[in-house]
Amino acid sequence: MDAEKQILIDRLTGVMDGMTSHVRKPTMEEWSDFDLTMPQLRALGYLGQIPRRMSDLAAFLGSSVSSTTSLVERLEGKELVKRVHDPVDRRVVMCHLTAIGQAELDRFWRVRRTHLESMADILSIDELTKVVEVAELVAAAFERHQRNQEGVGAESMSPALAAQ
Repeated sequence: MDAEKQILIDRLTGVMDGMTSHVRKPTMEEWSDFDLTMPQLRALGYLGQIPRRMSDLAAFLGSSVSSTTSLVERLEGKELVKRVHDPVDRRVVMCHLTAIGQAELDRFWRVRRTHLESMADILSIDELTKVVEVAELVAAAFERHQRNQEGVGAESMSPALAAQ
């Protein structure tokens, strides 16, 4: 890697670290209202897409099935998640978000959105336009990075990403 690119990467990581410290305080204050750990919230987010097998949830969380089972049991105790055995193969356990779990996940996303909107509100239209353009570039970079990690070639990318 050339020196100029390394300097830019260092600047980027410095800016991102600084943003994290500014965002963390209000988020942590409101986080205590949720009474959830980060792994529990990640599990809710993952289950909010579609019901998942216990083993898939464990893989997503990067933990063992037994640890994930304990986490899901705690979420069941809060009535946020429900486990259902597959009628065809009783060894397969599916995890479903309950209506209460979906409401809690929706509340989390509303809090996150409110924080983002309050930050964006202080920007001018020109500044906000730049921020959105940069955020879209970063999102595309994350997607390309993920595809590279998965070994997917450019032929399966969206045309916009393949052109970048």
